[in-house]
Amino acid sequence: MLLSVFRGGFTREASQQVSGASLQQLAGLVNKSLLSRDPDSGRLEVHELLRQYAQERLEEIPQACISAQEAHAAFYAEFMQQQWQNLKGKRQMLALAEIEADIENVRAAWRYYVDQGNASQLWMFIQGLWLFYWIRGWNHAGMELFAETANALQGEDDDEESAIVRAVAMALQGYFMAWLDLAGQGYELSEESVAILEKLNHPEALLFAYDSMSVNAYMIGRYTGQIKASHEMLEIVAEVDDKWLLAFTLFAVSMGALLSEDYAEARRLAESNLKLNEEIGDVIGSTMPLIVLGHAAFALGEPEEAREFYLRCLKISEETGTHYGLQTSTKYLGKVTLTMGDIAEAEHYLHQSLMITKEIGFVRDIINLLYEYARLRVAQDDLEGAAELLALVLQHPASHQKRMHEGRIRDSAKALLAELENELPQENYAAALERGQEMELDEVMAQLVGSK
Repeated sequence: MLLSVFRGGFTREASQQVSGASLQQLAGLVNKSLLSRDPDSGRLEVHELLRQYAQERLEEIPQACISAQEAHAAFYAEFMQQQWQNLKGKRQMLALAEIEADIENVRAAWRYYVDQGNASQLWMFIQGLWLFYWIRGWNHAGMELFAETANALQGEDDDEESAIVRAVAMALQGYFMAWLDLAGQGYELSEESVAILEKLNHPEALLFAYDSMSVNAYMIGRYTGQIKASHEMLEIVAEVDDKWLLAFTLFAVSMGALLSEDYAEARRLAESNLKLNEEIGDVIGSTMPLIVLGHAAFALGEPEEAREFYLRCLKISEETGTHYGLQTSTKYLGKVTLTMGDIAEAEHYLHQSLMITKEIGFVRDIINLLYEYARLRVAQDDLEGAAELLALVLQHPASHQKRMHEGRIRDSAKALLAELENELPQENYAAALERGQEMELDEVMAQLVGSK
């Protein structure tokens, strides 16, 4: 009955610590087909119908049920605290695989502590869950997870630990909102989080709040705010002896240097960041400075060098399943190769980026990529197809958003449309605009994503 507290399978170690079952007892349950064992991973699992029946029996013994839930939650709190350390270094690929295999157990344990309002135990999960969800691009799920946590701890601000965890949960909720076309709301949450944490003595928590502010400020085009937040992070990290947090901060600061068009400083910071990530064994972390180095090279008119940095980022991101790296490297590889005149390669990368952007729900970049597709259509001599896409782009609210050094998407779209108006017969141009204005975004996306 005690094994019914597990969700989606479990390891032998977990079953022994949570239920006290011996190896002999587990083997007996496998032999009776009450448990199944995966021969490759060694993980055990109770058939779901049998698990539900056992859970009902366990709930008839309240004290035993509570004890089993507590043991289960405590095991996965320790598990996630260890995985947070592993995710930041040389064991990160193993950590990703282990968290993914046990994600349902982790979520069940997390909810147990959310329901209790147990801030100290939630802190053991919070950073590891954030990083795992970000790597996998689970933006909607991440936003909901941390919103639930912040709401559960509301009204507990008299307890300092609860106030800290609630404020970090708000910041991380806002962080995921940045990727979901909700950066305005995300920025407000990060501001509130910073205001709370500045009154408390927890530099690491405040660092994450400022990072959320930095990301959201970037997304809504408040570049001065991004730069200010990143420099606040740099001051905070000086108080914390943690190389990973320093590398984490250097990315935000190097992005600020890019926004200031100080490309030499952006490169210096990114190279230091890359070296630091290599030193601590954070392969996934190295995707971030590679992106900055690619951006700096592209801005300086060095597309071939930019292409090499983006390709390095793409290779790592494919190997590790890092969605941000996949989305960003393919987007810029599409832009760079289009600039270089390699139309087939540009189409390949833009298609890849559009697929991953749709998957992670990044609305601004869906519209941004449709603008890039319009540029691609021009290069393919499909001027009417380009005009149709631009008309669709201009109708979408996300076209008002800014991109680094490129202004608002809609301004770029209008400028390209003006060029097309001069090149197309007026009748053809007007008809293309009308067709584009009647298009549905979902239908166009389905057409483009399924076009290869």
